[in-house]
Amino acid sequence: MVISTYYLICTIVSTLLLLSILAITKHHNALHILFFVFVCISDFGYLFLSVSKDLNEAILANKISYIGCFLPFLIILSNARFCRISLPKILVILLTAMNMLQLFFINSIGHLDLYYRSAKLGHFHGATYLIKEYGPAHNYYVVMLILETLFSALLVLYAYKRQSKVSYGTVTFLGLGVGFTIIVFFVERLIHLEIELMPISYLLMSVFYLMVTYRAQLYDFSVGIISVYEQQKNYLCISFDPHLRLMDYNDNALAVYPELARTHIDSDRYDPATPFFHDIISWIGGIGAENNADHEKILPMDGRLYKATLRKRFTRNGKLLGYVLEMVDDTAFQNNLQLMVQTMDDLKKAELDAINANRAKSDFLANMSHEIRTPINAIVGMDEMILRESGEEKIREYAGYIQEASASLVSLINDILDFSKIEAGKMELVEGSYSLGRMIRSVYQMMLPRITDKKLDIIMHVDPDLPDLLIGDENRVKQILINIFSNAVKYTMEGSITFSVDRSFDDPGDPSKIALRFRVQDTGIGIRPEDQDRLFDSFERLDSRRNRNVEGTGLGLAITKRLVDQMNGELTVDSIYGSGSTFTVTLVQKVERGDKIGAWDHVEPLLHEKQERRVLHAPNMRILVVDDNRMNLKVVQKLLSDSELIIDTAESGPEAIRMTSQNRYDLILMDHYMPDMDGVEAMNAIHAMGPEYADLPVVALTANAISGSKETYLSYGFREYLSKPIVYANLIAILEKYQPA
Repeated sequence: MVISTYYLICTIVSTLLLLSILAITKHHNALHILFFVFVCISDFGYLFLSVSKDLNEAILANKISYIGCFLPFLIILSNARFCRISLPKILVILLTAMNMLQLFFINSIGHLDLYYRSAKLGHFHGATYLIKEYGPAHNYYVVMLILETLFSALLVLYAYKRQSKVSYGTVTFLGLGVGFTIIVFFVERLIHLEIELMPISYLLMSVFYLMVTYRAQLYDFSVGIISVYEQQKNYLCISFDPHLRLMDYNDNALAVYPELARTHIDSDRYDPATPFFHDIISWIGGIGAENNADHEKILPMDGRLYKATLRKRFTRNGKLLGYVLEMVDDTAFQNNLQLMVQTMDDLKKAELDAINANRAKSDFLANMSHEIRTPINAIVGMDEMILRESGEEKIREYAGYIQEASASLVSLINDILDFSKIEAGKMELVEGSYSLGRMIRSVYQMMLPRITDKKLDIIMHVDPDLPDLLIGDENRVKQILINIFSNAVKYTMEGSITFSVDRSFDDPGDPSKIALRFRVQDTGIGIRPEDQDRLFDSFERLDSRRNRNVEGTGLGLAITKRLVDQMNGELTVDSIYGSGSTFTVTLVQKVERGDKIGAWDHVEPLLHEKQERRVLHAPNMRILVVDDNRMNLKVVQKLLSDSELIIDTAESGPEAIRMTSQNRYDLILMDHYMPDMDGVEAMNAIHAMGPEYADLPVVALTANAISGSKETYLSYGFREYLSKPIVYANLIAILEKYQPA
C-alpha cells in the first residue's frame, strides 16, 4: 500500500507540474511540454504496475512506464537549449534512431525474448512488481541510459565553463537534476530495491526545469560596460551606472515605461511624477550602495504582476560597475503562489477540522460507551443476583443465557474501543512479570466452553522446556491468543482445533529473551486466496454470504494484527479454502527466570485458579454511591447485599455534597455524567469542604471506558477507576483496599 501510494503521489505531482508548465507555454516550445507529458505517462505506468492483478496487466503497465526511456534523450535536447548549445543535426538524428530502436525492444516484451527472457508477478508490501530475467536488449537500454545521462552532464559542464553565455543559476539547477539522476541510477543498481526510484528522479528534474522556466535569462555584459541587447518577450531589462544614470533598456521596458523615451542615455534626470521614478528609482535609491545582496519586489502594472530583481555588477577588484534591473511578467507564478498560500491556509483549516472531527469521534465513542454500558451494567448486575438467589433450574438457565449474551455485547463494545485506542496511537503496552503456563491455562479455560458447545476436539501441544516466568504485557498477549482462538472456533463447524506453543528461536546475543511461537490450527472453512490480503482489514467480513450467521464486528483480527505489530512480532496465516487455516504468532518476550513450564495439564487451573466468590465483611465501613440512574444504585446495593456494609445512595451531585456534610464516609463511588453537576464537580466541591474532606477517597464509577479514561479520571483527582458493567471482584478489591482498620 505504501509503494502504490508513493507512485500515486509521483503521478499527481507530475500532473500538477505539467499543468503549471502549460500555464506558461509562452516561455516554452513543444520539447519541454513533451518532457513533462512523458514524465506523467511514465509515473502512471509505475502506478498501474503496482496495482496490476495479472501478468498481462503488469506487462502492459511496464511498457507504459518505459516511456521514461525517452526522457534521457529529451533531457539532452532540453539542456542543450537551456545552455544555448547547438547540437549537430546528425547527432540528433542518430540519437532519435537509437531511441526508436529502444522503443522496438520495449514493445517486444511479452512477444520476443529480446528484452526479458522471462517475467512473472511478485508482491512487495501490497504492491505488484515484475520478477524479470533480462535479455540482451535490456543491456542496450542500460548502455543508452548511461551514455545519454553522461552526455547531459557533459553539456552542463560545458555550459559551466562558458558562464558568460548562460545563467549560472540555470546551470546549477540543470547540474543538480543530472547529478541526482546519476545518484539514483547507481543506488538502484547497488541496493536492488523492489521500488523504482527513477520516478522521483525525473520528478525532481521536472521541478528543476520548472524553476529554470521561471528564471529570466540574463543578458550578456561586456567588461566595464553594462549593456543589454537581447530582446525577449515579456522580459524587461534596464541598466544603470553606479550613480543611477540610465545606460540602456530593451523594447519591452519601453513598452511598460514610455517615459524612458524622454530620458536621455547617461542621464539621471527623471520626472518624479512618473511611475518609473516611483516604482524603480525611489526603490533603488532606498537600497544603498553598501548592500551587495540582490533585491526583489513585485510591481503591479496594468493588471499584471512583474517580478523586479535588482542586481549589482562589480569588477574583479570589488568596484561597483552598476546596476541591472530585470523584470519579468510573473503574473502566473504569483497567482499560483497566492493559490498555494490559500491552499496552505485551507490545509491548516482542514487539519484543524480533522482534529476537531477526531475529538468529536472520541466524544462520540465515549458517549456511546457510556450510554450502552449503563443499561448493560443493570442487566449484568441484576442477572448476577438472579444467578445468586434463584433456586429454580429453568430461571437459572435463562439467566445464564442473559449472562452469555451480555458478555458477547461487552466484548463487541471492547473491540470497538480497543480499535479506537490503537487507531489514535494511545494503546500502551504495560509490561510485568507473568507465568506463561498460567496464562495458557487461562486461555484454555476461557475457550473450552465454546469449543465443547460446538462438539469440537481440542488438541494442546505445549513445549515443556519453555521458561515459565516471563516479562511482557500478559493481558495483550492473552488478548491476541483469545482473538485467534475465537476466530478458529467461529469458523470451524466440525473437527478439531490444535493449539501449540513452542520456541521459535533464541537470540544468541541476548539469552534473556525468547521468541515464542503460538500456532492455532483448525479444520474450518478456510480462506479463499483472493481474500487473504483483506484478512486483517478493519470491519472486514470475508465470504459474507457463507458466514452471514457468524457473530462479530470484524475487528478481532485487525486488532490482533496491530497489537502484534506494536509488540514487534509477526502474524502469518496459511489457509486452504474448505480445509482449514493455521494462524501463527511469533512474539519476543523477556525471560525472568529459567524455570521450565513443565508438562501440560489442563486440570491444574481448576485446582489452583478457581476461587470462591469473595465476600467483604465490613460492618464498620460506610460508603456513598452516587448515580443519577436508580437501577445502577440498586445494582451496587444488591451486589454488596451480603457484605454488611452501610450503603447510602444519592442521585445527584448536590445531594452527594449534602449527605457527605451530614455523615462520615470511608469511600464514595461517584458516577461522572450527571445533570446539573457532574461527578468531577461534585468531587471537587466535597474536597473543598474542609481539611477533613480533602483526603476522602472518591472512586470514579462510570460507563465511560474510552481510550485513556482511567488516566484521565486519575488526573482529575479520583483515587480509583471502575468501569461499567461492574466486575464484582474489582469492586470488592477496591473496598478491601479502603476498608477501615
